Amino acid sequence: MKRRDYQFNPPSKTMKIIGVIAAIGMYVVNMVGFLDTQTGSALGCGPDWPLCNGKVIPNLNNIHVIIEFAHRMLVGGFALLATVYMIWALIRYRQFAEVRVFAWIGIGFIVVQSVLGALAVVFVNPPTVLALHLGFGLLAMVGVALLTVFLFQLAAEATGRPSGISFRQHTPAGIRRGVWATWIYTYLAIYWGSYVAFRGAGEACPTWPLCNGKVFPGFQGLVGLDFIHRLAAVGLAIITLALLWSLRKYKGIRPDLYKGAFWLLIAVIAQIITGANLALSHVATGPYLLHIGTLMLLFADISYLVLQVVSPGNVEWSRREVPVGWPSEQVHNPQG
Repeated sequence: MKRRDYQFNPPSKTMKIIGVIAAIGMYVVNMVGFLDTQTGSALGCGPDWPLCNGKVIPNLNNIHVIIEFAHRMLVGGFALLATVYMIWALIRYRQFAEVRVFAWIGIGFIVVQSVLGALAVVFVNPPTVLALHLGFGLLAMVGVALLTVFLFQLAAEATGRPSGISFRQHTPAGIRRGVWATWIYTYLAIYWGSYVAFRGAGEACPTWPLCNGKVFPGFQGLVGLDFIHRLAAVGLAIITLALLWSLRKYKGIRPDLYKGAFWLLIAVIAQIITGANLALSHVATGPYLLHIGTLMLLFADISYLVLQVVSPGNVEWSRREVPVGWPSEQVHNPQG
């Protein structure tokens, strides 16, 4: 079926600015959430929710109360801003499949994250619930961020001015599969890392690169959990290198993909370095937050690559012809 052309007004500057603020806000919310858990402040408000120690505004005489209360306030404020922004985008640009998908991902996972956060408080922070809570928080952040990237692309498309965020074009099936495989692997590795942290296994291997002086310490107990986490990091580096290598011959044709994969590799290397620093610091708070901050940027990068390899949802873009140089038999069918 041929896609229909739509007439639309480009996103306003105000809308784009709010989108950027909402995306950064979700990043901050996740960072404070990790700080909350790392410092043992998740129960700073006691088992009460939505009240804090039985009050709307608690006595801020304890650092754990301050961190937990700040976390709840930031979640409430930025979640509300992001939700209003996404509903606004849905109202104005609901004809675009990308807007519908990213907006509902953002809204849906903000709701799910809030519910899981409440469950974590009520059930005293079980590791599985905490891992899901933070994993879904990443999806909420990425939903807002990709919606904003797409609106920047819409604005550039409508005005004919480059935005610094490249337009999508049709992509070979092999490259698409490679990007999706990297995204899935990354997301599963993040879940495992979260589970390791919340099980208290992050200090099981306090040396680096060897684990307790051993190349292969085994897979038993907390040491095994941490060792698998390290193996997953090595695997991600190998997969990212393979993706970048496969994109080298398309560097001039699809610079968005090549540059995205390059920065993904940089983020993976930074993740490994900050992970080593975290282990050597015996999981100190500063190195922990640095490790988490690079992790979220890494996940945002691979999610951007997924956006760039997915064919346009329902619009025939004027600049999205098959680029010169693609092997014709590998190009995804634009009508598929």
